[in-house]
Amino acid sequence: MARMHKGDRQTVTSKIPRADAEKLNRVVAITSESRSELLARLLHDHLEAIDLEALSAQEALPIAKAS
Repeated sequence: MARMHKGDRQTVTSKIPRADAEKLNRVVAITSESRSELLARLLHDHLEAIDLEALSAQEALPIAKAS
């Protein structure tokens, strides 16, 4: 059976603590949602909550660089 096209996508990878990975595997097993779909949804929800305008308006802290 063919999968529905979900639009332009890009692969993102990350290493997470083993305990988190084990919990992720349990959630996936219980919910039957694929790991990829779950992570994509969680990342999307988190990024939606970020206000880029407010974030980019923040000034850098005046910390002297070590020479």
